[in-house]
Amino acid sequence: MSFGKISKEAIKELQDALGENNASADPGLCAVYSYMNSMGGSLLGVWFPMPVAVVLPSTTEEVMAALRICKKNGLKAKPHSSGWIVLALSMSQDCVIMDLRRMTHLEINKEDGYAVVEPYCSAGEQQVEIMKLGLNSHVNGAGPNASNLASATSCQGSGGTSQSMSNSERNCLGVELCLPNGEEVLRMGSPGTPNAGWFCGDGPGPSLRGMMRGAIGSMGSHGVYTRCGMKCYPWYTKPFHCEGSPPFFDARPLANYSLRTAFWPDYDSECDALYRIGESELTDYCARLGPGAYEEAASTSNEEYMSMVESGIYRNTFPKGAWTFSIAASCPEEHDCRINILEKIVDDTGGIMIDPVDLGNDAFQVVFQTAIRGCYIFKAAFMPTGSWSCFPPMSYETIDNIWKVNQPVNCEIKKDMIAKEAISDDYYDNVYASLDEHSHFGHDESPYHIDLWEDKGMDLEGYARGIMETPRKKIPLLYSPMPKNMGTYGKFIRKICDLLDPDRVMDSIVGKFFITESLDKIDELEKEPFRQKAKV
Repeated sequence: MSFGKISKEAIKELQDALGENNASADPGLCAVYSYMNSMGGSLLGVWFPMPVAVVLPSTTEEVMAALRICKKNGLKAKPHSSGWIVLALSMSQDCVIMDLRRMTHLEINKEDGYAVVEPYCSAGEQQVEIMKLGLNSHVNGAGPNASNLASATSCQGSGGTSQSMSNSERNCLGVELCLPNGEEVLRMGSPGTPNAGWFCGDGPGPSLRGMMRGAIGSMGSHGVYTRCGMKCYPWYTKPFHCEGSPPFFDARPLANYSLRTAFWPDYDSECDALYRIGESELTDYCARLGPGAYEEAASTSNEEYMSMVESGIYRNTFPKGAWTFSIAASCPEEHDCRINILEKIVDDTGGIMIDPVDLGNDAFQVVFQTAIRGCYIFKAAFMPTGSWSCFPPMSYETIDNIWKVNQPVNCEIKKDMIAKEAISDDYYDNVYASLDEHSHFGHDESPYHIDLWEDKGMDLEGYARGIMETPRKKIPLLYSPMPKNMGTYGKFIRKICDLLDPDRVMDSIVGKFFITESLDKIDELEKEPFRQKAKV
């Protein structure tokens, strides 16, 4: 772990601006923000540069004040929300972590069907409140504890409900961005138009969401997003309700709502079925879990997990993984029709479809609650080693490429790494995947479990092999497209960062990890209409 320093004057300025209890340079507190043994942490080393201070702003004004103080004192700032990925940690030794957990505001507009969220309004919290009003929202694959704002503005936001409610970034209607200089607030979309509200994506004029995100999000490189308008969708049945205590809750059945689990003998049949299911616009949730994920999510302890592994209860039932589909209809007739069509497609393509109830109540509750709220994805991610990561390719691709190109690469690497005991045996075909907008496009990732404290624990080899196979197979790498020039997205994001953050206030990953070269400024973005100044 590396250390930086902050002057007494700088920490005093932060405490004066945010409150004495909301800014600290205490080493014990700062150390908490330098450890993450998951999603890249195990690859790069579990300890990251320790921030020189941690601040907890509660308003846009306080975020701006903190940015001004960082700039004045030559410090870098890193916005941190629910922190699912190592890029939420410090990448520099002079970094101030801006933990946004006090910014939890949620505002719902039922008439126009949107919600305005702050960084620490979780996906689950938003969904609970809007379901009371007959609305629903996408929960990305990180689960209900993740920040909807973060996945919409700054990171990747796909999940099982992307089938019917799209990805987080596609549900973004407008944003409020605190620029790194601490002097300006950029409002993209209709929020930048007086009295326009948050009702439509980008509002009048050119779209700025491409500038905001690039391929999968700028990861805090542009400034600090403090508010985001999120599109909501109809929810026809009663609010989702659970009783009991963790890790298993008992969820009540819902009217005109059903789940089905399906699996196929080979990838060709699986692809054929997925194309037809998407084209028929049948399902509201569509995601794949491998047998290892069922073991991880359905077990209450590592002992129970190992007994499931040894019994092969899930590995023998669907060795190539299984897709969960949900149907949430507006009436019984629609529900029955959609179920019948789904059954026919699965049967026509040689698949087997079962009611998850037949897998036992624990497995049923896992898929039921995950299909609606993503409840058990994060549980599976951290069982049984307490750590997880993913091998490349990890990409957005066509259904054919996911299963006929990416998947063989994933399985071959995982088999070898499991045989070497470098990673836990969570089954080689434990790939998670979801589809987007009833289309031919989807997302896949090959998660694995590792404990770096074990003598043989190692994932660098598998990660390197995944990266090397990507250009050979001509497939996307880490969600990003692969044109002839691999650095295209990174170069343009670097251009935008040069424009928005010329003083390098943000603890940006762009300059550290993207292959870039000297580029001309984007003249269009320097024009006044694109940069609305609002003094705070």
